[in-house]
Amino acid sequence: MAAATRVSRTRAKLERLACAGVDSFEYRDRALGELRKLIPHDYGMLWTTDPATGFFTSAMPNSTVDDPDMVYCRMSHRNEFVEPDFNKFRVLARQSRHVGVLSDATGGDLGRSARYRTMLQPLGFAHELRLAVVDGSGCWGAAMLWRAADSPDFTEQDQTAAAQLGPTLASGLRVALVSGARETGWTSEGPGLILLDDSYAVQGITPSAQLWLQELDASPLGLPEPVVAVAASLASPSPNSAPAWLSPWARVRGRSGRWIMIHGSRTEDAKGGETSTAIIIEDAKPAEIAPIIVSAYRLSEREAEVTRRILQGLSTKEIAAEMFLSAYTVQDYLKSVFDKVGVRSRRQLAARLYEEHFWPNYGRGELHPDPTGAPAGFRA
Repeated sequence: MAAATRVSRTRAKLERLACAGVDSFEYRDRALGELRKLIPHDYGMLWTTDPATGFFTSAMPNSTVDDPDMVYCRMSHRNEFVEPDFNKFRVLARQSRHVGVLSDATGGDLGRSARYRTMLQPLGFAHELRLAVVDGSGCWGAAMLWRAADSPDFTEQDQTAAAQLGPTLASGLRVALVSGARETGWTSEGPGLILLDDSYAVQGITPSAQLWLQELDASPLGLPEPVVAVAASLASPSPNSAPAWLSPWARVRGRSGRWIMIHGSRTEDAKGGETSTAIIIEDAKPAEIAPIIVSAYRLSEREAEVTRRILQGLSTKEIAAEMFLSAYTVQDYLKSVFDKVGVRSRRQLAARLYEEHFWPNYGRGELHPDPTGAPAGFRA
């Protein structure tokens, strides 16, 4: 079967899967299965990422070998966010094709890669293909495929196939992000604090943080993936050299559908001695949620402006007047917004955005009135 035909068939399967209403874990598990048929590999990992920061927010492995958990640990995060190495996902996301093979990037000298020396080689792998899962609205995931040392390296045809499927995978992850809320009745009791040592062992945790951890999917490390990602980004070869002003963060959707903010910073004792990592977990405020809603639905700047005015209750004529557009142009924007969000009317649009993204935060003092009259944070 011609390569183009095989890619086309895989893309069609992934598109059907995206419409099946599965959560991101099932989507990624099945997507990796389809990728293995098209691009054979011995170990695969498909992370979701926060499109604003690039941090991993959850992981889904798929393996034909035993004991793959080593790669799903703090070394993955440290390598991605701290160590110098080749084919970082955030670098691939800015490139035209978003895909890279480790042997090509290192000029055939795999020993130049810290990831190869500390992760691939000890597990018997020698070949790596990485794909930043990108569409027009951002990077929604990161895919990593490994082959054993006695297998052939990834080819140019493999890279082309992965690159062609990247936008389809991104669309599937984006759909899972905006439609995967699960109602659990869970409520928080304010921000939570976790103190970690440099090996990510918990030194201290508040009761509210323990509740927050129930909102997030645990990793083999015992801590949720985004917590580890934020902590890893604060690590450095010399723990005391991390700048005090550095405060990384990640946004992730919890089990109940609410949006969560995870912040990190380095701390030291009163005598300037031992350091630790402080992680704060709390509800994301609407102003922090709104940009990812716009990105998740792939709304353009103009479409976001129209959406804001719809939520204010403005008519087509009033929107046209405020935006200095014709009524016909506004109608075109409306049609595009409805198509992207998957609704048929203004009422359905308002209900979808409110119920999926704003209702989980209602009643906790965070839906402050916007001076424009729009729901807080939803400003273009």
